[in-house]
Amino acid sequence: MKLLSTLVSAVLATAFVTSVSAATPPANGQSAWMLADAATGNIERRHQEQQLMKPASTQKLVTVLAGALALGPDWHYTTTLRYRGELRQGRLDGDLLIDFAGDPSLTREQLAALLRQSGIRHVSGRVLLNQYRFAGYDRGNGWSWNDLGVCYTAPAAALILDRNCVQGALYARSGQPARATVPAHQPVTVSADVAVLNKAEREQRFCALELDMTPPNQYHLTGCIGPRQDPWPLRFAIQDVTAWGERLTGWALQQAGITLSGHIEGSRVDAGDWATLGQHHSPPLRELARQILVHSDNLYADSLLRTLGAQHFNQPGSFRNGTQAVREILKQEADIDLGPSWLADGSGLSAHNLLRAKDLMAVLLTMAQDPRAQWLMAALPVSGESGTLRYRKSVQGPALKGRVIAKTGTIAHVQNLAGFIDTDNGERKAFVLLQNGLSISPEQSAAMAAGELEWPARRFERDWLEGVTQRSSIVKTNQNNTH
Repeated sequence: MKLLSTLVSAVLATAFVTSVSAATPPANGQSAWMLADAATGNIERRHQEQQLMKPASTQKLVTVLAGALALGPDWHYTTTLRYRGELRQGRLDGDLLIDFAGDPSLTREQLAALLRQSGIRHVSGRVLLNQYRFAGYDRGNGWSWNDLGVCYTAPAAALILDRNCVQGALYARSGQPARATVPAHQPVTVSADVAVLNKAEREQRFCALELDMTPPNQYHLTGCIGPRQDPWPLRFAIQDVTAWGERLTGWALQQAGITLSGHIEGSRVDAGDWATLGQHHSPPLRELARQILVHSDNLYADSLLRTLGAQHFNQPGSFRNGTQAVREILKQEADIDLGPSWLADGSGLSAHNLLRAKDLMAVLLTMAQDPRAQWLMAALPVSGESGTLRYRKSVQGPALKGRVIAKTGTIAHVQNLAGFIDTDNGERKAFVLLQNGLSISPEQSAAMAAGELEWPARRFERDWLEGVTQRSSIVKTNQNNTH
């Protein structure tokens, strides 16, 4: 029986390396991958695992693991209401301070509830919007300038209300000028000078929709757009966080029944010695992590990164100390050495980020094996079922649906996937599949639009993953270091 078992194992291993239905990486790009047994950590396949690649949102795995190890699943953000002066029978003769902590889930309604619960009915001084918790830029180095107006680049400031994002709509009917709107209660200004043109006219003019932004939170759309019966959804990232906070706090004060003799203004003061009136707690990290991983939420990830910098170094958090904190936490707590890898943010949005497949594999194996981090497994999206994997076409087929839990990573010319996959024989594998430098010719783009060609990166990803489930995956490549 032992001999038979050995022979069967040898046959399976050979099949794993010699499948006739081999996956073929896209031409002209760069690929790196690793495959390991999730339980033992035994590496089964590797290719270019030392190559530095743009991780895109797979970097969120790194950030969230550091958060899990340093903070734990029950940790939460705390927004604190403080005061200085004399408080008597609901009247504050002094200043009221809202100590914002970078809670990405905080809403204007929750702020109003916190103010209402304070018992204050009048403030004779100022209301201070304190952002001492974070320092430096509210956006990461390497974020694309022409993405800054949209909500997936909303500033990860200490003051976050309603995701620092405004939703609107652009109406584009043939024969009519385009018209932009936002809800009346939103303290922003949106205007449009946009032509509504058919596809041929847009291509002839090399025309697209463009956005100009001016303080305080004014947005002007120009260029052109195609006609559409339903309105185009718009999502504007707030530019002036303090102005946004002032307007929303004014609304919250009214809702709480608090009158103000002074004014609302931004501040950055260490208010630890101010008296505390009340606190609002965010959901625990176990829920915040699900938002980061399942929905690939940049704001949540980058706020967590800056928070790790603040906690680890006992100083206002920034992208600089946050990225260093992640490196040190992973090294100290999990013996993960990121080496030459480069971290610019926590979300993976920056084009400056560089990670190796081996870094992501080390993160995945820690998630699978370390009791402090295993709860993160349940926070990953499931192929064909949830989050960013619900509609990802490469994992929709019956061979993969429901069998992959992984983090996606997509920016311009990048398509990555890293997580876990269950094989036909019941084994769970950890895998990293990175594809960078992806591009095709205009002729290929036209063929794809006509349904005559499948996106090569998608085909490769599907074939590679299906081969893993069958334990018969091999990748055709001319590179000599594939093994």
